[in-house]
Amino acid sequence: MLSSAITLALAGAILWGLLPLVVLGRQLLLVALGALPLAVLLVWMGSIPLANVAKIVGAAAVGLWIATEIERLSWIVLVAVVTAVIDIFSVAIGPTKVILEHGPAVIGYFTVTMTWLGYTWTEAHSAIGLSDMIFLALYLGVARRFGLRERASAVAMVASFLVTLALAMWWRALPALPLLSVAFLSVNADLLLRGSRRGATDDSESAAPPTP
Repeated sequence: MLSSAITLALAGAILWGLLPLVVLGRQLLLVALGALPLAVLLVWMGSIPLANVAKIVGAAAVGLWIATEIERLSWIVLVAVVTAVIDIFSVAIGPTKVILEHGPAVIGYFTVTMTWLGYTWTEAHSAIGLSDMIFLALYLGVARRFGLRERASAVAMVASFLVTLALAMWWRALPALPLLSVAFLSVNADLLLRGSRRGATDDSESAAPPTP
């Protein structure tokens, strides 16, 4: 857990530092197209720490790009619910389960590896999915765009990863997106509700016929 806490704190710091890139919009895809193939190459070479950095940068670029495509604050609530359900099924019976069953041979390409202190990564490590990092960046990007609680969101979501990992160590591999989504929605519940109401009011006003 200490190893995971250190790695996730560093990952969160990198994502936080990349938040200003949200202004690039679709140009963020160019960052992802550079970082993710580099990550694959670094994993193949066995440079796991550098590969982790490349994965986090690539995931951040994808997540922040998706955040720029979110036009209404209410959309992110739907995204959080749907992706949490999909992640549960993916880990239980879907592609995530297949990847986990193949072990280190392929899992290193799809996860951020958190090597345990005192071991090499092949001897003992925990891992968080690359898709989980994408959604962490997405939620932070949405928080930046719509004026939500950025710092509290970041802390709560990193903590949710640690809770998921702690439970997984005592039981089995667990999906991280459900708790991640709950953490983000909980920290910003009042602002999300207020923003959704404001959006509904604006829609009603724009749909109303002009006064003669």
